[in-house]
Amino acid sequence: MSRIMLVFVFLGFAPSFYLKPLIGDYPFYPDGLPWPHIIHGIILTVWYVLLVLQTGFIQSNRIQIHQKLGWFGASWALLVVASTVWVIFLFPNRMIKLANQLQSTVEEVEPGLAFILWLDVFMCLLFIAFLSMAILKRNQPAIHKRLMLYTGLVFIFAATNRFAGIISHLTDLPLSMPLGLLILLVLTGSLLFHDRKTQGRILPVSWWCFGLYWVASVLSMVISNTNWGAGIVDI
Repeated sequence: MSRIMLVFVFLGFAPSFYLKPLIGDYPFYPDGLPWPHIIHGIILTVWYVLLVLQTGFIQSNRIQIHQKLGWFGASWALLVVASTVWVIFLFPNRMIKLANQLQSTVEEVEPGLAFILWLDVFMCLLFIAFLSMAILKRNQPAIHKRLMLYTGLVFIFAATNRFAGIISHLTDLPLSMPLGLLILLVLTGSLLFHDRKTQGRILPVSWWCFGLYWVASVLSMVISNTNWGAGIVDI
């Protein structure tokens, strides 16, 4: 799962971040990303790489290295939260500037901006909650590893949505929203299927993580459609 998430991160942000010098004038991001977003991208990339490394250390039974790197990861998580909050505050103005560059509107460039911002807020809170519980449950491997996987899943929507947008752009088909949603359902639901296959049942922690993820997603949608919630774009 951690490797799959890293692949989606790379594919989703390749045009605007990882491969920007090679791709050139990608129509969605003509000038690439501003420095705050680049810093945030580097920090999140390191996080996903850490998840892959930590999974590998456990699979190869290098427990001591896993534990030592885990404390580094816990410290790095502070940067993840700080940079996410930073980007949330900068994102509305970023979309305005991008819309002007493309001679378009914010709604056309980033449909549902308020929803995305609320989703970022809720997912950041879930990241903190899942990571905190993972640290507390570090001596219970089955619970710990599922919570840690969800620290990656909470932010993966940004990559999967962009990946879906790329596919939609390349095929000239309106696939962005349904494909992005399908990918998220498969990724979050795969842990439930994994439990059923390997444990013979779905562990409570997996149900809790899955449920909280989608409750947060629905709440983001509901709140963003209220007058109060729509005001988040003015932060």
